Amino acid sequence: MPDLSQTAPGMTKNVGRPKPVTMEDMAKLAGVHSRTVADALKGTGRVAPATREKVLRIAKELNYVPNAAARALATGRTGIVGVLSGPLNEQYHANTVHLLETYLTGHSYETLLLHTRRNVQDLVNATKKAMVDGVIVVGINPLTWDFLHLSKVSLPCVLIDICNLDFVDHITLDLRPAVEEALELMLAAKRQRVAYIINDYNEASYTELRMATYLDVMKRVGRTPETINMNTNVSAEERIATISQYIQEKGCPDAILCQNDESAIYTYRALIGLGYRVPEDALLVGCDGLPYMEYFATPLSTIQLPMDEICEIATRFLQQRMNNPDLPIQHATLQGRLVVRKSLSAN
Repeated sequence: MPDLSQTAPGMTKNVGRPKPVTMEDMAKLAGVHSRTVADALKGTGRVAPATREKVLRIAKELNYVPNAAARALATGRTGIVGVLSGPLNEQYHANTVHLLETYLTGHSYETLLLHTRRNVQDLVNATKKAMVDGVIVVGINPLTWDFLHLSKVSLPCVLIDICNLDFVDHITLDLRPAVEEALELMLAAKRQRVAYIINDYNEASYTELRMATYLDVMKRVGRTPETINMNTNVSAEERIATISQYIQEKGCPDAILCQNDESAIYTYRALIGLGYRVPEDALLVGCDGLPYMEYFATPLSTIQLPMDEICEIATRFLQQRMNNPDLPIQHATLQGRLVVRKSLSAN
C-alpha cells in the first residue's frame, strides 16, 4: 500500500499548512462513495467488513480528524455534549465531570465544559447552529437557572441534583435516609451538641435537603439546631479559620454533620489544630463519598453517592432524549449510603 501520509490524490498541497483530509479524499482512495466512508467511520449502514476495514486504515494513515461543523451539517449532530457544573475547584464537581467525560467518551461524544454565564449565553444563542447535541447539568446553582430559563429546555437536557424538577429529564439524589442514619448514630452516642455546617447560608438553605433533614430530626428529638456557615468563596485556610474561630468563641460541638466532604476535611483540620480529638471529642461526617476520605489519620465517615451509576444513567437518558425528543419525562432516584468509619464511631 502506498504511503498515505503524503497528500492524497486530488488534494491540494500548501507550502505552509496541508489541506485537512476530507471524507471525499478518503472515498477516492478507497474507491467508494463518501456516504460509504461516513457509514464506515460511524459504524452505521450496510458496509462490507473488508470495505470498513479499508476505510478505517486509510483514515488512520491520513490522521483524519472529523470536522465538527461539517459533521453537524451532514448529520444534524455535532457529537458534542455540554456539561454544566458548579466550580471545578470543588472536588464533587470535578469528580462528577471527570466521570461524565469518561462515559461520554465511551459513547464517542466529546465534552464541552460550561461553567460561566458567558458559556451558557453562547450555548443558547448558538442552539440553531448545533453547538452541542445536548447538555448534562450537575447541581442546581444560579448558572443552572440561567441555562434553564434562557434555553427554555429547547436542547435535550438531563439534570443531576437532590431536587426534583418535573419539566426536564432528571436524576434525583436522595440523601435523606443516610443523613437521618448519621444523625441517629450521633444521638445514640449521647452527643448533646449536634451541629450542621452549611455552605454559603442564605434563605433558601432551609429547603436544601440535607439542611431540611437535619432541622426535622432536631425538631423531632427536641434539640436546638446549631448551624455553622462556611463561605466557599474564600481559601481553604480561611475556611479552616472560620471553623476554628467559631469553636474558640462558642466551644466545640460534640457531633458535626457537614454539607459536603470538603467541609468535613476543613472541619477535621480545625479540630485537630485546636487539640480536639475525632471521634472522642467530636463525631464527624461529610457527604459526597470522595475517595480519599478514608486515608486520614482518623478515617472520615461520609455519605456516598453511586456516582458511576448516576453518570451512566445520565448518559443513557440523554441519548434516549436525543434519539426521541417526544419521550415522556425520564426520571430515576438513587439513594446515598452512609459509610461509617472511625470518625463516627462512639467506641
